[in-house]
Amino acid sequence: MNTITAILVIISAIMHSSWNVLSKSASPTIGFFQLTTLGTILWFSPVLYFTADLMSGMSLTLWAILLIAGLFQAIYYIGLACAYARGALSIAYPLARSFPLLIVTALTFMVGRGSEISYLALAGISVIIVGALILPMKTIRDLRFENYLNASCAFALIAALGTAGYSFVDDIGMNLLKRVPDEASGWMRALLYLVLECVFTAFWLQLLMMTSRTSMDHFRTNWRSLLKPALLAGLAIGATYGIILLAMTHAQNISYVVGLRQLSIPLGAIMGVFILKEKASYPRFIGITILFIGLILVSLG
Repeated sequence: MNTITAILVIISAIMHSSWNVLSKSASPTIGFFQLTTLGTILWFSPVLYFTADLMSGMSLTLWAILLIAGLFQAIYYIGLACAYARGALSIAYPLARSFPLLIVTALTFMVGRGSEISYLALAGISVIIVGALILPMKTIRDLRFENYLNASCAFALIAALGTAGYSFVDDIGMNLLKRVPDEASGWMRALLYLVLECVFTAFWLQLLMMTSRTSMDHFRTNWRSLLKPALLAGLAIGATYGIILLAMTHAQNISYVVGLRQLSIPLGAIMGVFILKEKASYPRFIGITILFIGLILVSLG
């Protein structure tokens, strides 16, 4: 991996963990993530102008894929908001970031593509499971099932399900978008996909938020104070995605980009402890380190 690629990926990892810290500290609510999503659309809306011809050639199937991807993205944000509202970011963030790999792997085997997964990746998945088991413990000898029976861990897993869902659907959607005849570059197509997915995510978040009077009342009362941090988070989310796309254009092997990107996991946990003043423990740091190693093994495999 060359220096430019490494720097870009490290910047992306810092930005990803930073917007999660901002979300946790500002207001981990559905309304906040709704404003964040709208912010991403606003910041990156110019891409719609430059890809108007591309959009006109998109099939109904692709629009349906985007609708489904938006639903999974909304589930991810809701899971993240509820996990952050009920527990520590230094536990919820690593779980939400690492468990999608386990879910996607299971889906890969279910659709008959298990042979595509290497032994190194399977070893990494096993390491991730070990790290996830250690992460919620207060002490090393505290291996009890009750430690995992809490709302924060449950919602972190829901966020992971959302991530796995939109990742699986996005793979299908991006392949369909690549086949649409147009002169737009792959980078522009990816940004267009990001903005359109955010549009559908905002639709689902609004729909889901309207089913909860508490969420709607909180949003109406606090949206002005949440607007600035939400717009910053929305910019960071879109920029993170764009930087990764740019890094991939410089990388000789994309797997190294994916691996180094997992640097956001220990960074997020460290920010949770030192910025949000969350309680630190040896098992937490050990679990995060093991998760990080497992994710690198998966990406390299």
